[in-house]
Amino acid sequence: FCLKPLKLHCLPWHLFGSPMGTIPDAGADYPREIFPLQEGMPADWKAVEKLYGPTSKYAGKVYCRYYSMDGKHKHICSPRQVIAIDCEAKGTDWEPVWAEYQRIVKERDAREAEIRAADREARGLLAGEKREAAIKKFHDRFGGLVGPVVFCFAGWTTRWTYQPNCSQVRVEYIDPHGQIFLLLKDLECLFQTQLDNGKGDHLEKLIRDAQALADSEVFLQGSRKARETGGVYEAVGAEAVADGGEGRVLTQEDRAALAAKRQGNRGGREKGRHSKRARLVLGAEGLEQTGWASLGSPDDEKQAIVYFRRFLRERGFKSDVELLLLNGVAAEQKYARRLRGVYYRMGELVAGQPCYQKLLHSQKRGGKVGCDSIYLTWNGGQMKWEVTTDLRETRPVVACSAALGEVGPVSKAAGPWKVQDGNGDFFEDAGLTIVEAGVE
Repeated sequence: FCLKPLKLHCLPWHLFGSPMGTIPDAGADYPREIFPLQEGMPADWKAVEKLYGPTSKYAGKVYCRYYSMDGKHKHICSPRQVIAIDCEAKGTDWEPVWAEYQRIVKERDAREAEIRAADREARGLLAGEKREAAIKKFHDRFGGLVGPVVFCFAGWTTRWTYQPNCSQVRVEYIDPHGQIFLLLKDLECLFQTQLDNGKGDHLEKLIRDAQALADSEVFLQGSRKARETGGVYEAVGAEAVADGGEGRVLTQEDRAALAAKRQGNRGGREKGRHSKRARLVLGAEGLEQTGWASLGSPDDEKQAIVYFRRFLRERGFKSDVELLLLNGVAAEQKYARRLRGVYYRMGELVAGQPCYQKLLHSQKRGGKVGCDSIYLTWNGGQMKWEVTTDLRETRPVVACSAALGEVGPVSKAAGPWKVQDGNGDFFEDAGLTIVEAGVE
């Protein structure tokens, strides 16, 4: 169940001198030998990729060491060291060779920057004159967006957060897929880009319906309630208008009380070996997923499934390799971005059940595919499915399903799922869903 040997056009990201602790390729076996090396490196050297051990802060990620083919030089850490050693052995000056290698890397970085710029434009993240032109074009058709109108977008959530340090209220607009917008001009630019690219057919109705429903007084209630409670108020606009402005209020005291309650409940859990959890150390952002890989729309989800399945087939996986789509995590969840994504079924069973790992696509690294250290796996002791960063018996848990009476597929797992807040407390998330991706 291994991937085919790497070709020159898909060399691992870190062989170009990227930071340590990079993400392993999907399904690859480590240690793994890479030969020949990228352009600019000596022809008679090879690289070996290895995984950091379980005690390292980079556990499960990849690092690289270089070896001369004659066996004289081993465990060399960087391309610069390789070039210097090789040139010394050949009696040549290493600095011109190193300068040429840097030129190659610089050109590669420039190409990747062009890819990122194109991707940003496709997502409506324009800059300078292009941004201003898109916003003007949007204004000419719809007029400028204002808070009360965006508040009434069907399916969107508006969140007001009181900030005691400055006595101001921050307003966030959250689309149905969890993407957050702080600036209305960003939204105008995005919408106009979608219209220009033929992907905004739904926007006319969305905006016109919201303009008809907009009520400034109802919108201002959000700011008032956030100030009154010193916390957060959020509502789904069109529904809130219909219901007289009702929404959800969560004060700072509410948050503290809920956390304390969950801490107390944790003390009464059964203390079996399967209930032990290691401390979770996980960044909230992870590798940035852009374009379709951000899963910002149903079309993006379909494109991600098609792309990843094609990629896996090309790397030797079966045509019907099982893929899962995890989505719907509430935007306020700390680990929403880390959880959301496409997961592929790994080759070996864990606890007697299938195990899945999250796939990643990086425009920053030339459109390459890799894996995140996020797994969907079965906990036989507690009879539930878990999202975790480790496959050992005692492991940190990011999210978990409700307990099941018997083993079943993860797509049928009982809900609601619970998601960790980063402090060891778990909160229900009724929106989290896991669905099987069909074979096209």
